Amino acid sequence: MLTPLDIDNKTFKKTKIGNGYDINDVEDFLVKVMDDYESLFKENAELKDKVNNMQESVKYYKSIEEGINKTIENAQSQADNIKEVAMREAESIRKEAEADSKNALENLKQEITKAESELEDKRKQMQIYKIRVSSMLQAQLNIINDDRDV
Repeated sequence: MLTPLDIDNKTFKKTKIGNGYDINDVEDFLVKVMDDYESLFKENAELKDKVNNMQESVKYYKSIEEGINKTIENAQSQADNIKEVAMREAESIRKEAEADSKNALENLKQEITKAESELEDKRKQMQIYKIRVSSMLQAQLNIINDDRDV
């Protein structure tokens, strides 16, 4: 393949007649230049096609990358939303559990107070029963003692 230096340094034979160049020598050189130019032209066209194909591939992969980035952003946004909802639900559950436990504790306190009151009532009833039984026994003893005196 001819280089630019080859073309620049090319010298043609002089013709025997006049001061011109040998037509065959010039035409041979032009054929070589034409062959090399045609080869370079084809190679250039092929390289342009490859560049265009690569540019299309780059565009395609960039669009895929953009799609992936959007998908990642959407997934992150959804994850953040899910996390926020879960945190709100957890807080709601915690508050509800606290309220339930406070209510349960209050109910237990009321039941304890009621049980203590019932126990106190039973103690009083027992005391009354003891007094009655004691009175009845005392009356029976008095009767027995009165009968001995007779």
